Amino acid sequence: MSTFARPQLGTRPLPLPSFNASAVNANSDPPARLGLKLLAFYVYLVTGRALDVSPIWFLHIPMIMLIVLIIMTIAGGNLKRAMSSSISKYFLAFTVWVVVCFPFSYWRAGSIPYVQWQLQSFAIFLIMVQMIRSVSDWQKIGGAYAYATLTAALLSFYIGVNVQGRVALPGGTLGDPNEFALTMVAGLPFWWFKASRASGFKKFAFLLATIPLYGAFARAGSRSGLLAMMVLLIIAFIFAKGNQKVMILVGAMVALAASSVLLPDYLKARYMTFFSHDGEYDKATSRRLGADIASSEERRALLIQSLQMTLHHPIFGVGPGDFSFVSWDERKAATGAGGESLVSHNTYTQISSETGVPGFLFFAASLALSFGYAYRTYRESAQTDPGVYACARYLLYSSGALFSGIFFLSVGYTHILATFFALAAAIRLVHERALATADVTPGGTRQLASPPVPTRRPGVHWGTAVRPQRPRPRRFRHGLANSYFAKRPTP
Repeated sequence: MSTFARPQLGTRPLPLPSFNASAVNANSDPPARLGLKLLAFYVYLVTGRALDVSPIWFLHIPMIMLIVLIIMTIAGGNLKRAMSSSISKYFLAFTVWVVVCFPFSYWRAGSIPYVQWQLQSFAIFLIMVQMIRSVSDWQKIGGAYAYATLTAALLSFYIGVNVQGRVALPGGTLGDPNEFALTMVAGLPFWWFKASRASGFKKFAFLLATIPLYGAFARAGSRSGLLAMMVLLIIAFIFAKGNQKVMILVGAMVALAASSVLLPDYLKARYMTFFSHDGEYDKATSRRLGADIASSEERRALLIQSLQMTLHHPIFGVGPGDFSFVSWDERKAATGAGGESLVSHNTYTQISSETGVPGFLFFAASLALSFGYAYRTYRESAQTDPGVYACARYLLYSSGALFSGIFFLSVGYTHILATFFALAAAIRLVHERALATADVTPGGTRQLASPPVPTRRPGVHWGTAVRPQRPRPRRFRHGLANSYFAKRPTP
C-alpha cells in the first residue's frame, strides 16, 4: 500500500473556511431579503425626507411601510435576538419611561405626538436590529443612509429655501437649517465607507458624491453643524493612518479655502461668531449677526432654564415635549411677557427636563453603549474581520459627530438617534455571532484547535502528506561523515 494513502503523523488537512450562520440565513430566506430591501427603502425615505417636498406627501407612505415592517418583524419571530443587546434593554426602558411620564405631563395633549414619535423610534430600532444579520445587510442600510443624505443635499440646491440667509428644505424635518446641516455631517462617513470598499472609478465617484454634502452643509450656516464637523474631523484624524491623516488635513484646508471664496459674507461672518463677535460688516449683515448673537444668549438662558426644570421635576419631568409650554409660562410669570415658544435646543437637557432623571439615565446609557459598542467592535475586529472593522470604524465617526451635534438640537424622540442605536447594536451582534461560529463547521460540530502547520519542503503541495524519511546513519547525525572526527554524545 502506498505511503500516500492516508495522512501521516505530523500533517493535517487545510483548515475549513469560516462559517457564518447568520449570513447564510440572511441570504437564503426570501422574506428576509424582501424585508431588508423594504427597510433600506424606508431608511432612505425617512432620512432624505424627499416625500416631504413631493406632491404625494399626504399619502403617508413611510407610515404604511413602517406598519408593514412591524408585521414582517413580528411574523418572523425570534425577537429574543434583537432584545439580547444591552442597548435594546436600555432603549426599551427609556421608551417605557416616556409612556409612564405621559399621565404626569403638564399638558397631556401636547405630549401625545412626542410619545407617538418615541414609540415609532423604538419600532424602527427593533426592526433594524432584527433584520440586520450580516455585514452585507449592514452595508445595505448604511448605503441607503448615504444615498438619502445625497438626495437631501441635491434637493437643497434645486428647491432649497432661504431661512434668514441660510438654506434648508422647504418643509418637514429638514426645514430646520441646523438639523439639515447635522444630517449632512452624519452622512459623510457613510460615503467614506462606500469609497473604502471600492476601487477605480467607483471610488472616485463615491468621493465625488461628498461634494454636494459639503456644499449643502456650508450653505446651511449652522454653528452646531460646524461643531459636529470639527468633532468628525478630529475623530477621523485620530483613527486614520499616516497617509490618511495627510489627506484629512489637505481636505480640510481645501474646504476652508473654498468656503472663504464661495460663501456669502453673512454666512462667513456667522461662522466666525462661533469664535468671536468682533468685526465690521454692512448694515444688513450686522442686523442679522445681532439676531444670531441674541439667539446664542437666548439658548444659554434656555439651557439654564432646562437644568432648573430638571431640579424642580426630578422624577417624571414636565412631560414629553412640554418644555416649551412650561418655559413660556415661567417667563410669563417672571417678566410679564412669555415671548416666543421655544424648545430647549439641547437634546440632553430636553430629555432630563421632560422625563426626569430616570429618563435621562436610560437615554444616556443607550447613547453611551451605542458609542462604546462601535468602539469595542472596531478594536476587536481590527485583525480578524475587515468587513466588521470597516462598518464599526465609520459608524464611530458618524456617531461621534451626531452625539456632539445634538447638544444644540432637540431631537430626543426622533428616528435619527434610533437609527444609530440600531446600527451599533446590529454590528455588535453580527460580530459576536461571527466569534461564536468561527470554530463551528458547516455540519454543526465544534472544531478543535489544530496543531501548528509543519514546514513543507519546496515543491511539496499542501494537500499531500510528507514522505516518511529513513533515519540517517549514526555517524551522520552530528554533521561529519568521518566517524573518527565525529563527536559522539556523552552518556
